[in-house]
Amino acid sequence: MTYRNMQLNTSTWDLMLDGNGYLAVADGAYSVAQDVASSCLVFAGECFYDNTLGIPWKTDVMGKRPSAGFIAQKMQEEAKKLSVVDEALASIFFDKTTRTVRGTIRVTDKDGNVAQATF
Repeated sequence: MTYRNMQLNTSTWDLMLDGNGYLAVADGAYSVAQDVASSCLVFAGECFYDNTLGIPWKTDVMGKRPSAGFIAQKMQEEAKKLSVVDEALASIFFDKTTRTVRGTIRVTDKDGNVAQATF
């Protein structure tokens, strides 16, 4: 399986350039993990080309107290919407000091390659 896309800077989620000044390309397991991370950061209904994509951040998470398991389940479901993903396992961490949610999601693609995305 060949799976490629434009590589994004994980700090800014913006495009990156390679050493020659061209758009950087990600492939393989890293590319899959990047797509999963992007999918998990999309708000439900935000994608104009398919409003069924995304996590219900506004309606079910923000301003509420969802469990880490609930958020992890939503992220796993979103990851599995990608045709290249076979399995997904999310871990969510609440930081009470900064009042932020951090997480990782470990994905296995259809070829059995494993990658992890952190957000």
